Amino acid sequence: MSDDLPEPTGLPWHWEWVPDVRPGEAEHEAWTAHMVSLFTDWTFQGMAAARPAWPGDAEVEFPFTSDMVGRGAAEWLLARAKDLPPYARVAWGAAFVNGTVRWAPVPVIVEFRHPQAEDPTYLMKVVDAAGRDDDARLPTVDYVTTPIGDGVQIFALGRTEEGTAFGRLDAAMRLDVPPRGGAASVSTDVTLNARVFELGLMALIGTGVEQLMQQIANDCAPADGGSARLGFVAAAEGGQP
Repeated sequence: MSDDLPEPTGLPWHWEWVPDVRPGEAEHEAWTAHMVSLFTDWTFQGMAAARPAWPGDAEVEFPFTSDMVGRGAAEWLLARAKDLPPYARVAWGAAFVNGTVRWAPVPVIVEFRHPQAEDPTYLMKVVDAAGRDDDARLPTVDYVTTPIGDGVQIFALGRTEEGTAFGRLDAAMRLDVPPRGGAASVSTDVTLNARVFELGLMALIGTGVEQLMQQIANDCAPADGGSARLGFVAAAEGGQP
């Protein structure tokens, strides 16, 4: 994804797409190696600090490696992505605190929808801006502006059936992609969905998803006038691609 956009806040995030690859494919191995490389860099200090603290009389040696973490993250993300419809993708993020990764990977389900109404305010219902039955309190509403369209973020606290607290972040935006390279202009509605369970991440997920929204807009219509880096398939009537 784009790495040249300003941060909505001082907290840096890293965002990437989960590719459409399957085990055994060359692209799968290449992406897994990429994930291992990332997590090797990100977890090196943590692993080095944790290894001496491992009990000397433990029955097994220190069992964790950066390779294990990277491969585990790749497998987990591919499992999240494999059953999605063709107009949906998984983006994953990493949040940094004081230059160190604090949360990763943070998955977000992104859907590219054919606009269901000329007025994009219908998206407020799509993201349940008025609240849901499992919300513990009324959601907070924040608005986002991108160079090619505006959007909204909804954050609410909820509880699972087991009583575990979580934060739901639902967002949507109408993008009007200008004509470029002989292609006609097109409008698409983008929805984003994240569920987080750590209190610290609940406080930060909104700024992270805002950066993701800005990157999606920029990759649909780059500010420098270059080629779009993000193609999308909008859902047609009835939810069919």
